[in-house]
Amino acid sequence: METMELYRSDEAYFRYRIPGMLVTDSGVLLTVCEARKEQSDWSMMDILLRRSTDGGKTFEDPIPLARGTEAHPTVNNPVLMQDRKGRIHLLYCEDYAVMGGRVLHRISEDDGLTWSDCRDITASTAPTMRNAYAHGPGHGIRTRNGEMVVPFWRIPKRYDSPVRSHGPSEIGTLWSADDGETWNIGAVLRSQDGLMTPNETEIAELEDGRVYLNTRLGAGLTYRGRAWSQDGHSFWERFEPDYALHDPQCFGATVSCRMPDGRFWLFFANCESKAGRKNVVLKGSLNSGETWCLRRVLDADRGGYVELAADPARGCVYVLYEEAAGAALHLVTLQAEELEG
Repeated sequence: METMELYRSDEAYFRYRIPGMLVTDSGVLLTVCEARKEQSDWSMMDILLRRSTDGGKTFEDPIPLARGTEAHPTVNNPVLMQDRKGRIHLLYCEDYAVMGGRVLHRISEDDGLTWSDCRDITASTAPTMRNAYAHGPGHGIRTRNGEMVVPFWRIPKRYDSPVRSHGPSEIGTLWSADDGETWNIGAVLRSQDGLMTPNETEIAELEDGRVYLNTRLGAGLTYRGRAWSQDGHSFWERFEPDYALHDPQCFGATVSCRMPDGRFWLFFANCESKAGRKNVVLKGSLNSGETWCLRRVLDADRGGYVELAADPARGCVYVLYEEAAGAALHLVTLQAEELEG
């Protein structure tokens, strides 16, 4: 297990938060985060990207992908995914897409080195029926049929919450069948008994082609929610608690891949705790998230938001996690032989 510090609070930014990752088809590891001037979710911030071409051993200098402005100080929840053409897509919001803030889309055709101008896709996110909106965070996926799918959470206007409120929320997916030319809202998952105010969510494609969601819950619940779908947007067959995944109401991550030994893994990582953001643990499932047969403690004393990426060609899994509400971001690289269940 190799560990490195990717960011540490400095004179430029007070906190580095909300990590996202993607391993491109050519093997480049991309990381994104919010670089905040203050702690608040609504503070002035930028979105930064760092690239590694050697499997996470070294990283290039940060590339700014979005900058907060006086009009829209908060540029939040960056997510990455790759289309069938090999292009990298970035989705993010200004001010959680309220108070004049937009949902924006950029594309890179060179594995994250350079990026297109921003395209406004706010109209695709049902702005007339919601207040705050955000993706993931973390990453989206490209399914085997070529669709790009990314989870979102939103605050429906029917709850009459303040416009800047982050709850009560519901979740769904934003998806594209044409490599990002158009985007559509998929089936929505709302609160129900034992699954109150689902919010920050990540996604993975399973061995049989189904799509799996794992979500943070609200209302004081200290476990995770999970759901399965045939395509990740038309219908969710099951939405239920996963009592085996303890959670302090914090973002957790999931990713799937086939490892060199031929086994197909679904991985999950979060702060395995019912109270406090600490004890970063990686779990693995060989039965599509029904049960978890692998458990590795990565950092027992620290933690925060956790993000995952898989690199089947190198036979490794990357774990990017916060320390002390973004005082630092740490990257852990685990090789296949360390992932024996």
